[in-house]
Amino acid sequence: MSSIRVSKYHILIITTYFFICVYFFFFTLNPLSYFDFHKSDIILLLPVIFCTFICLFLTNYLIKFGEIVINRKNLSKILLIIFYAGVLIALPEEILFRGIVAKNIQQYFSNIYITIILSALIFGMAHLLNGAKSFWPKNWNWKLTAMTFVAGIFLCLIYLMTNSLTIPIILHSLLILINKIFIKD
Repeated sequence: MSSIRVSKYHILIITTYFFICVYFFFFTLNPLSYFDFHKSDIILLLPVIFCTFICLFLTNYLIKFGEIVINRKNLSKILLIIFYAGVLIALPEEILFRGIVAKNIQQYFSNIYITIILSALIFGMAHLLNGAKSFWPKNWNWKLTAMTFVAGIFLCLIYLMTNSLTIPIILHSLLILINKIFIKD
């Protein structure tokens, strides 16, 4: 079984992400300022990673998202997953959901908790059709939505703490990599 399933849905999403990235990098004033990185940010990353994985483990336990196993992957598949996770998914999703959505929500609401929850909610809802069996709400992927909502809380939190997309992209990539290796297909 392939480690990455490519469907028409995924091709549509990746194509959309491509245009979002092109728009962001060509039409945003100083787009590289969104990726400022400071060595002290690494210190923030470790506790956030720990809390993220504990909360996702508990969420998985409650909603039975997937069985935790070790999916044996060879090096080429792991490298493909890393490319897929980092470049095709994490980079554009962080630009969209943290760099654009969370930043705009933050401009309208002075309360940081509202920004985090609304951003995570939008992030989770955007994943409803990923793996859905049909367009009927009862067949949407509610479990993935719950998991991405929880992950979105921590991704937005680390973005707001660092004011950079670099650490959220790293964390997001790790989440996808861990999911592909340790959650049963």
